[in-house]
Amino acid sequence: MSAEDLYQGMLSAGVELAVALPDSLLSPLCAMTAERGEIPYVQCCDEATAIGIAAGANLAGTCTLVLMENSGLRRACETLSRFVLSHRLHVAMLLSHRGAFGEANWWGLAHSETMAPHLEMLRIKTEHVTAAVDFEDALRRAYSTLRTGQSSVALVAERSALSVSR
Repeated sequence: MSAEDLYQGMLSAGVELAVALPDSLLSPLCAMTAERGEIPYVQCCDEATAIGIAAGANLAGTCTLVLMENSGLRRACETLSRFVLSHRLHVAMLLSHRGAFGEANWWGLAHSETMAPHLEMLRIKTEHVTAAVDFEDALRRAYSTLRTGQSSVALVAERSALSVSR
């Protein structure tokens, strides 16, 4: 599976805006989204800013997806807690799973170890995507949950879904 499969899943699921902080795992999908122009693409320099843009766009009725590494949860924690827990401004996120079993970078391990507790603490509904072919259906289910107005959602993309070998 490839970034093309993920991109087509975004198109089919009705993503109208992608807000991203590209990392090495999501960069092929981010580059494709930016280059093709079918889905407006906003690249940010900070995860909290991405969450803010997405929450505002969702509030305006735009089907938005934040693309970032799972470490971005820690960087955006204050914004997520304010928006999600205090104001019920929810977002949909695609998180690359850095630090999963087989991670080759020492610095990536803490990203995985802190991801689940942060998602639980912020009451974000989560599904792991292990194959790109499952992404579109998972994204549709995520948007169904998001539309309830009760929860933010995170799809955690495993390396196998992102076609990354190491």
